[in-house]
Amino acid sequence: MSGAPQFRHVPELDGIRAIAVALVMASHAGLYGKVPGGFGVTMFFFLSGYLITSLLRVEFMKTARVDFRAFYLRRALRIMPPLYITLLILTLLAPLGIFGKAVNWAAVPWDYLFLSNYSSLWGQTGGLPSPLWSLAIEEHFYLLFPAAFVLLIDRFSSRQMAAVFFAGCLFILLLRFVTVWFFPDLIAQNYIWTHTRLDSILFGCILAMYQNPLLDDDAWRPKRWQAALALLLVVSTFSTGGEVFRQTLRYSIQGFGLFVLFGFVLSAGSSTVNRVLGSRPFVWIGLLSYTLYLCHMAVFEAVRTTFHLNPMVAGIAGLPLAILFAQFMRTFVEVPILTWRRKHRRVVNQMDAEPLSLSEASINLGRGPVEET
Repeated sequence: MSGAPQFRHVPELDGIRAIAVALVMASHAGLYGKVPGGFGVTMFFFLSGYLITSLLRVEFMKTARVDFRAFYLRRALRIMPPLYITLLILTLLAPLGIFGKAVNWAAVPWDYLFLSNYSSLWGQTGGLPSPLWSLAIEEHFYLLFPAAFVLLIDRFSSRQMAAVFFAGCLFILLLRFVTVWFFPDLIAQNYIWTHTRLDSILFGCILAMYQNPLLDDDAWRPKRWQAALALLLVVSTFSTGGEVFRQTLRYSIQGFGLFVLFGFVLSAGSSTVNRVLGSRPFVWIGLLSYTLYLCHMAVFEAVRTTFHLNPMVAGIAGLPLAILFAQFMRTFVEVPILTWRRKHRRVVNQMDAEPLSLSEASINLGRGPVEET
């Protein structure tokens, strides 16, 4: 590997987060089947894989190691406080009946333990009204990936690692077909199981290691027509019928499309697309997207149950409340933790001559630190 480039903050990625969470929220606001909320989740997965792997890649190029303690501390501080505060609030409010029949108490412990995407195997589904199955998949990825990354990067080039990740994508696709062939009654579970959806994250890892516009000077820069074709390819997966296709090939095709679309956004410079994605409203929603994702289903359900509204009206009425809660969490939970991390790393930097990891020392063009998810 050559040099150790810096990984700058890219506001357009916040804009992509905004689009992803908007798709998910619209789907849950009565537009399921009309708005591809599931693709919003896939976008989050791809983005997580791309950011985490890029950060680990540059950290290794800078220090010839990965600081596991720092990695898991960053993940815990980023994910746990907003998550558990939100879950605690939902747990306290649920007995009041404001979520109607949307709570299954037997499944609630699995929400807290990041196992809600497998709890159906032992007959406990539902839990609290929040789409925690996708967060469980990401946490399983974070738990295992750093060690796998270190094992691979000591032995392979970036391109070879991308090939290994792609082989992983093919293997996961095979696992989805195994469900279809041998467990047809469980085919819908392909959507939420870690072992059948992890490839949506791995496609992002591939872009981080191969043709990465932010790290590789010679990276492929997709042209507009190529991005347009990729978008059409992705859109085609929304209307293609058949449950077998939807729960097998669909995620792989979307991964290929996102590889091109992310590459285009990351290398397009001052294009109209980039200006929109990097605009203040998009960046603002992107920064709120994590808590919005956690709370929106509960807010919509509470409004629907309390005022006896249809899901779409409840979603429209509940949107300002969800944004208000997310802004509160951003201001009083996420930003203070981020500020503490900055102060802490400055102290560590003064006491330790060893270089900081990329996520602690990256150039961010004055827009704040790189946020991994």
